[in-house]
Amino acid sequence: MRLHHLTVIILFLLSGTASKLQAQCEFDPVIALFPQAEGNIYCSYDTVKLTVNGTFDSYQWYYNFNSSNTGGTPIGGATGGTYFVEIAEWGFAYFYVTVTLNGCTESSPAVLIDSYVFLSPAIAHDPESTYCKGDSTLISNAFGTFANYQWYRDGEPIAGATQAEYWVKETGYYVLFASPELCPHTVLTSGVGPSFEFVGPEPPVITQQGNTLHSSSGPNFQWYLDGSAISGATSSIYTPTESGAYTVRVSDNSGCAPESAEYNFVVTGTRMPDWAAGIEVFPNPASTTLHLRNQSREAVVATLLNVAGRQLLAPQVVDPGLATMDLEGLQPGFYLCRLQVEAEVFYLKVQRK
Repeated sequence: MRLHHLTVIILFLLSGTASKLQAQCEFDPVIALFPQAEGNIYCSYDTVKLTVNGTFDSYQWYYNFNSSNTGGTPIGGATGGTYFVEIAEWGFAYFYVTVTLNGCTESSPAVLIDSYVFLSPAIAHDPESTYCKGDSTLISNAFGTFANYQWYRDGEPIAGATQAEYWVKETGYYVLFASPELCPHTVLTSGVGPSFEFVGPEPPVITQQGNTLHSSSGPNFQWYLDGSAISGATSSIYTPTESGAYTVRVSDNSGCAPESAEYNFVVTGTRMPDWAAGIEVFPNPASTTLHLRNQSREAVVATLLNVAGRQLLAPQVVDPGLATMDLEGLQPGFYLCRLQVEAEVFYLKVQRK
């Protein structure tokens, strides 16, 4: 009986010791995240504050690459009640904290901190890389939708090139930078981009000086009237002998031959007819009404044209005396008033202010 009683006492003592060895702390550390993102997924530029609930005697933060709150790696210097996770530094990891209070040590459940991963933009373009000056080729984002775009040429941002596509007109090396909608402050790049070269003469521009048309660019020229080549008109200047739509095509040895936009030329006489000396238009510049005073003995047909020679108002007969033209609805600028008596024509330049 004594032996049995002693055995019971020993078993009771051992049972109490085991219970003490297996006991948990009287606190449960839990980590709170700020800001709290859906799924704990953040942008690369975010910082997340981890805070453990309660006040403890000591702290040690750990990271792990699985959800266990044991066997992790201690984070140097992370021995306070909070720890700031720089997403750009970590990308993906589990974090937990081990705390001690009154000699009892406990670890929090591990929390996952993850970051978004995006596909970089890629540039879609035609395989041709050489074009004539004045031509263009389209480049665009190949796939995906981004919050914003910025195209670069030779390492410099192109002003206003902030759409998913861009028409290239200049020689250079092109790269696309873009930001995803979920993380608009993240900037991704295509990394590599196409190069284009534009060769040949610049597209010519026609200007008028007196009765002569001048072409820019060169070095070789061919003038056209209403789409037909003018024989012998192969200089940078040309003096028209008749009214019409003039163009010029320039070329060099590159194989490129750009053509100018049409220039409507109106032939005006250099000699003022006797009857035209008796015609007065006023006020000039005019606002909404132009007055025509005919002090000659002839009835004059007056027609208002734009500087390209296109008729704007119906012709009106101006007998000796005073007549008016209504300029309401016309844009401010210069116009031509064509005066005609039988086959003789004279032009006066007028302005609407």
